[in-house]
Amino acid sequence: MHAMPLAKPRSLDAVARQARLVGSSLVAPALLLVIAINILPALYGFYLSLHKVFFFGNEGFVGLANYLELFRDPFAWQAIGRSLLFTFAALAVAVPLALLAAMGIRRLGRWGSILLTVLLVPWAMSPIVVALLWKWILVPSPGGLVGAAFNAFGLPPQDLLTDPLLAMPTLIIVAVWRNFAFATIILIGGLGQIPRDLYKAAAVDGLGAWESFRKITLPLLAPSLLIVISMLTISYFNEVQLIIGLTGGGPIRQTSTLAYALYHTGFVELDQGRGNAIAAVMFLINMGLIAVYIRILGKQPGAAA
Repeated sequence: MHAMPLAKPRSLDAVARQARLVGSSLVAPALLLVIAINILPALYGFYLSLHKVFFFGNEGFVGLANYLELFRDPFAWQAIGRSLLFTFAALAVAVPLALLAAMGIRRLGRWGSILLTVLLVPWAMSPIVVALLWKWILVPSPGGLVGAAFNAFGLPPQDLLTDPLLAMPTLIIVAVWRNFAFATIILIGGLGQIPRDLYKAAAVDGLGAWESFRKITLPLLAPSLLIVISMLTISYFNEVQLIIGLTGGGPIRQTSTLAYALYHTGFVELDQGRGNAIAAVMFLINMGLIAVYIRILGKQPGAAA
């Protein structure tokens, strides 16, 4: 009676090929969905930016004419400046506020979780609903919360949304109020990844709270800060619903950002060719800002973690 020959073991290359095949088959549906929803519309939008498209009718190829017209328009440059002002001012308030909230919520324990749930309510609301809510709050009469506050102190009511000097700061405050809780969640997760032993060792070495924060917390929180700053930059730079609901780009264009110019050009004036050119410029600016963030924060020790 002859012994059966043993099966020849598969090579490591065959196993690796099979693993790649299985992985690709699992990823493929999601990848196709991303291509269909994100990449193809973006490519089609760039295609339209090279054509004269008015009221959904393509009148022919014009090359870079839409871009040249855009960059020759002084109002477009002003809109870019307002977009950058709005974005960086909101970041300067939202990121430190989110970091303080994250550190405080971690110290509060269970009560911190309840507070975080409350803070998440504005983020979960539609931007148009937030705009309508704040429009009522800012009504310059005793019927509005701000108007009632002015009246309580014996001051004349101020219409913050129609004042050319105050409209943009007011819009920034509303945008920060709506979004900073999202940043808080990410930073809470980042803080949870920092080993507590590092703080104990720092205390033994005589480092105070500020030195521990500067030398331990901030460097090791760099990956989370990169995510927060990148996501908030995209959100603030592309913000349009709050502007439509609160100021409509006014007063005298003081809150007319590049995102609002895109909305007005593409959906009010129905100039889809130029509107898509604005969208392409916005995409490049967003990518440029994020590249700068990666270059700065990527050098921190925690970025490699």
